[in-house]
Amino acid sequence: MDPNAETRRRRRWIGPSVGLLLVAGVGVPISVVQLRDPVAGPVAELPAGPRLVTAYAADQKWYVIDPAAGRYRQVDGGSVASVSPDLRLYTDVATQDGITSLLRITPTSGAGPDKYHKYAGDATIPVWSPDGNWLALPAFETSTDGLLKPEHRFTELVLVDVRAGTMQRRKIRIGDRYGEWASWAGNDTLLVGTDGPGTEEEAGVAVVRRDGRMLSWRPLPAGDPCEAPPRTAPPSHGGKVLSCTQDGSHQIYRVFDPRRGTTGPELGRIPLSPDRRAEPLFWQGGDALVLRLFDLAGDGDFADVRVARLSTGQIEAAPRGLPEATHQALVGSSDGLSAAGAKLTF
Repeated sequence: MDPNAETRRRRRWIGPSVGLLLVAGVGVPISVVQLRDPVAGPVAELPAGPRLVTAYAADQKWYVIDPAAGRYRQVDGGSVASVSPDLRLYTDVATQDGITSLLRITPTSGAGPDKYHKYAGDATIPVWSPDGNWLALPAFETSTDGLLKPEHRFTELVLVDVRAGTMQRRKIRIGDRYGEWASWAGNDTLLVGTDGPGTEEEAGVAVVRRDGRMLSWRPLPAGDPCEAPPRTAPPSHGGKVLSCTQDGSHQIYRVFDPRRGTTGPELGRIPLSPDRRAEPLFWQGGDALVLRLFDLAGDGDFADVRVARLSTGQIEAAPRGLPEATHQALVGSSDGLSAAGAKLTF
């Protein structure tokens, strides 16, 4: 296989997303979760509403929101991979022996009890269904020597019924394609980004039911895509996904409908100097895009949560109360936040 062709396929993503997390002491990449209610369509029709940082990492420590107390608390061991839509639960995933992985589901209040699920394959980010009842994890398989298989892709999903505490493994019927990332399009439907076994023109998005049956597949829009870490899903809402392309020093945003294979008009663009890199988290509403901004002129390992205005291209500070230069930050809806935590929203 041509390594350059493989690199080109790796770069053909719908848009940049949250980032890549390395679990301490584990040594396997974990991509940060896709969160609720991102883009829906043209800027004028985007949903409004407050958002908040649900978890963040700073100074080699993780902090998660406690929605009842309206504050962040330090996590006792491990990290935070994802936070449930109602803010009551968070997950932590790690590969134990290079072949099997362990998923932990813990109350954000720290009151316990923890629930554990063990599955075969490399640890990946758990993606919450909109109603918070299901978790989906792409099953990136490892070989017997504990290394990732060469394709670094998946054909199965691990599905966890959070309320029942059960787990099942589903083969996704996407033909001869491989999955690159997964996100929820609804409580019973998922989007799976695919990369075919041949050329990069085969990359696309499949709409898959929870039982693994494929409803449709569409090729990705043409263009020079923005950089994005592997295994991460682009922001999505209502079955549509955010498309990001690079034009010189500008990031241009549109909406891609994987069911119809159509790309909407330009939503806006963000100018970035060579010493800056942006990774969208999701839409705040109106023309505001919540993102992580990296300062490559300084220490590129740190980033700050910011809000970019697509109508003007201006990047604003947000939110208050978080430390500067966080390693990671997860952002979600503030629907489950108590009145005590209202000051945490932005």
